[in-house]
Amino acid sequence: MQKNLKKLYAIGFLSLLLAVFFALTPLNSKTSYAATTTQSGTTTGYTNVRSGASTGYRAVATYAPYTHVTIYARVNGQVVWSGNPVWYRISANNAAPLYVYSGLVTISNTGGGSVGGGNGAGKVVVINRTTQWAYFYENGRQVRNAPVTTGHPGLETPLGTYHVFIKLSPTTFYSPWPVGSPYWYAPTHINYALEFKEGGYFLHDSWWRSTYGPGTNVYHYDPVYGWITGSHGCVNMSYSVAQWLYNWAPIGTTVKIVA
Repeated sequence: MQKNLKKLYAIGFLSLLLAVFFALTPLNSKTSYAATTTQSGTTTGYTNVRSGASTGYRAVATYAPYTHVTIYARVNGQVVWSGNPVWYRISANNAAPLYVYSGLVTISNTGGGSVGGGNGAGKVVVINRTTQWAYFYENGRQVRNAPVTTGHPGLETPLGTYHVFIKLSPTTFYSPWPVGSPYWYAPTHINYALEFKEGGYFLHDSWWRSTYGPGTNVYHYDPVYGWITGSHGCVNMSYSVAQWLYNWAPIGTTVKIVA
């Protein structure tokens, strides 16, 4: 009988310890055990931070240009421009959700991991607006060059140094200009598109052109499609070049637009 009582006391004591343990360590703990792979980025302009992946969500803050952000995840949300639905979550999984639109963030070439599929360290694309030619470098060595078509007068491809931050294949471009505008265009299928500057500036293929290179950024005669002009600001290239570039250039690849 005494042995049985001792066993009961021991069981009761262990039960008490377990109760205390679970009280101090609740099963619904908010500690996150998700992968800690993140990537760094920098805002390219004044950027609203929202509680969801849409402009319909409340803006909880506005970041100034060149504000550093840590990207914890990519989610598909509202398409703000150029068929791009990607938003970046800039808060940890165990914190209140905060999102910024990916088109307003440039991915850094360094970081703990690749949210966007790798970084572009050592790879550079140079677009010369005067010669309408592209040069592709890897670790300082030119690996390819090709003719291109840049923006026509009034919608020139912007000069500067940028980085690829979105890759889409395939995608559809929608005109940011209304019907009736001289710049309007119908929804356009694109096979390979790499966005390098917010606002819808892409390197991409263009099935409506048969020639590229010098003089194609202004009004000119295309032997297949007749009289056409340059792009709306993007860098157009042939299907084969765009396909190669899409596979060669990861997120973070440097893009230099020079005069």
